[in-house]
Amino acid sequence: MPTVHGTFRLFSYEDRIEGGVPMAMVMGDIRRDAATLVRVHVVDPLRDLVGAEYNGPANWTLWAALQRVAQEGHGVVVVLANHESSQALLERIPQLTQPPRQYTRSQSRIYSEVGTGAQILQDLGVGKLRHLGPPLKYAGLTGYDLEVIESIPFPG
Repeated sequence: MPTVHGTFRLFSYEDRIEGGVPMAMVMGDIRRDAATLVRVHVVDPLRDLVGAEYNGPANWTLWAALQRVAQEGHGVVVVLANHESSQALLERIPQLTQPPRQYTRSQSRIYSEVGTGAQILQDLGVGKLRHLGPPLKYAGLTGYDLEVIESIPFPG
């Protein structure tokens, strides 16, 4: 699939639990024994579709993750739907001009997102991850034969 960042192979999946269609955008060859640049990205309509910048620490946008993968010539960006309600989205809009406030997703939602992303990465043949995101401990990844060997925070 051609993009402004280069050509990616697009894979789609069916999420039978949460609904929606998770996608993976892959550039280059993926090998289980080689480190792969990876971003598992939950879409934020304000940030990813209209370019809103939140007060507080910057994080990887979908655009920036695709650009970084293209710069390196290989990697995977998994795109997960945001199951946020319309009301919750509307309540976050004022945060764009207010002092930083922690935006939290439920713990069960986070586990679901990590699990979905891990299954997709395993299906694509990823083994060693160079994770685009802050250093975090992801319990359970070893069950998918995945290992985070590096975390790469957003440079902004």
